[in-house]
Amino acid sequence: MEFQRENRIIKCVLDAGELILKSGGEINRVEDTMTRMFQAYGFLRADVFTITSSIVVTVYTAQGAILTQTRRIYGYDTNLQRVALVNQLAREVCASPIGVEELECRLEEIDRSREWPFWFKILLYGATAAVFAVFYSGGVLEAVFAAVTGMGICLLLRLMQQAVSNAIVRYAACSAVGGLFLTLVQKCGISFHIDPAMMGNIMLLIPGLPFMNAIREMLAGDTMSGLLRLCESLIRTIAIAAGFIGAMTLMGGGLR
Repeated sequence: MEFQRENRIIKCVLDAGELILKSGGEINRVEDTMTRMFQAYGFLRADVFTITSSIVVTVYTAQGAILTQTRRIYGYDTNLQRVALVNQLAREVCASPIGVEELECRLEEIDRSREWPFWFKILLYGATAAVFAVFYSGGVLEAVFAAVTGMGICLLLRLMQQAVSNAIVRYAACSAVGGLFLTLVQKCGISFHIDPAMMGNIMLLIPGLPFMNAIREMLAGDTMSGLLRLCESLIRTIAIAAGFIGAMTLMGGGLR
């Protein structure tokens, strides 16, 4: 029974680490949070190794057993509220360890924590793209078409989430559709500058948080995970730009 309880604790702590990593938390936060939680539950030692796609943990129990579990990480989403909730739960556990059943229920609640409604997310995409279009010297028309393109990209990303597992391919395809839409609007005779509208949507999709986490991880000494995250961010950025520019080039459009 003690062996089963220890494995359940390891699974729960892995769940906590996975939630932080998938929601935009940095590697150091994942490893530190998991290590402190293991210590709070009485494990003599915990070795946690984390990269962007995997978490490996080995713990040493008071009875002399050595237990190891591995968790493969699929997909990411920025949800800093979820990171904050896991951090708060970890602080409570470190102050006074709770039962395994309660820990499992709390983690399930955090995993199901309410996000913004999808319609609000669509409006937010459109507003953000419009603001960036104006920032890049666009006018009213550029802001309007940037907003429409941004809302369409948000919807398309949602529809492709289940069909296409590779995030880079999803963003490249959505960018290409956005570039195609802007070029077609211009070819219909509506006179507007396509480059501010395009830049508004490129800035909307740029992986800013992963890029900053990559820099922080490398500065903190997590060179491997930092380089992996940096490479992924750069490839995604190139794919986004290539999607927009490639679609406009094929349609005979261009920046002006």
